[in-house]
Amino acid sequence: MTRLHVFVMFAIAAGIVSSLGRAAETQTPAVTALPDAKHHPQARILIVTGLAGEPDYAREFAQQGDASARHAEATGATVTLLTEENAGREGIRAAIETMARESKASDRIVVQLIGHGTFDGEHYRFNVPGPDPTAEDLAAWLKPATAKRQLAVIATSASGAAQDVLAQAGRAVITATRHGRERNASLFGGFWALALDSPGADVDKDDRISADEAFRFAERALAAYYEDHQRIATEHPRLEGDAGSFIVARTRPGEPVEPELLHLVGRVDELTAAIDELKTDRRVLTDDDYFARLQDLLLELARVDQELKLKQQDSPEPEVRVPFLEDDSQ
Repeated sequence: MTRLHVFVMFAIAAGIVSSLGRAAETQTPAVTALPDAKHHPQARILIVTGLAGEPDYAREFAQQGDASARHAEATGATVTLLTEENAGREGIRAAIETMARESKASDRIVVQLIGHGTFDGEHYRFNVPGPDPTAEDLAAWLKPATAKRQLAVIATSASGAAQDVLAQAGRAVITATRHGRERNASLFGGFWALALDSPGADVDKDDRISADEAFRFAERALAAYYEDHQRIATEHPRLEGDAGSFIVARTRPGEPVEPELLHLVGRVDELTAAIDELKTDRRVLTDDDYFARLQDLLLELARVDQELKLKQQDSPEPEVRVPFLEDDSQ
C-alpha cells in the first residue's frame, strides 16, 4: 500500500474517530493483533559527505550533510554522519555493516551519499579519501540487512549509473542523475537539503516530509533553477521504488524532541508498516478478516495521529531558511 493510499484511507478513519467525541481522545478502541508499541520499527540513517575538490563544494557538502543529519535526528532516527577522513571506503563499509547487523526486519535503513561521483562506463564510484567505493560495494555491504524497507539516496554526479546495481525488492533508490553519463557537478543535493527546511514540501500536511516528498520538491526546484538561469539541465534526478514510507524531516525541526512525541511518531510509522504487512497477506485472508483488521489498524492510526497533533498544536512555527542556493551575482 502506498503512502497516498494509506493517507486516503486514514482520512476516512480520522472522520470516524472524530465522530466518537471526546471519549475517543481518552479511550483506545479494541484492536486485534496489533504490533507491540514497545517494539516499534526504528529508522537508521547513514549520511556520508565525500571529497569536495574545491573549498566551495566542501562548504556546501558539509552544510548538506549537517542539515540532513539534523532533520533526521528530529524524526527520532538513529543517525551516523561520516565526514572527512572518517568517510573513506572502510569507514563506510563498517558503518553499513553495523547498521545492517543491528537492524530488524521491521526497521527502515537509509544510506545517503553527498558529493561527487564518477562512471567509467562500467562502474559507478563515490569519491572519498583513498579508494572509492563502487555501487557494487554498497550493494554487497547492504545485502545482509534484514530490514524490509531500505532507501539509498545518491546525491552525486553520474549517480544514475548506480540505479540498476542497487535495485532490489523493498529498496527505493534516488539518484541525482538519470544515468552515468550526466557527469557535471550535481546541484540536486542542495535542493534536497532545501526541501528538508521547507514546510511547502509537506504535500499531505502531516507535519512530516517523506523521502518521496523531498525528492519531488527537489526535482521541481532543480528544473526551475535551470530554467530561470537559462541553462541546459545537466542532471535529471531519478526515483525508483516506494520512498513514501521514509520520513526524512519534520516541518517543526526547531522543537525539542520529547520522548513522548518520538513514541507517537514511531507508533504512526509502526501502524503504517502493519497496514503494509496486512496488504501482503490479502490473498490468504477472507474479505471479512481483511477489512476487520484494516479497520482496526486505521482507527488506531487515526487516534494516535490525533493525539500527536494535539501535543504539537501549541508549538511555535519554525523559522524558514533558504540554504544552498547559488549566488546569482557570480
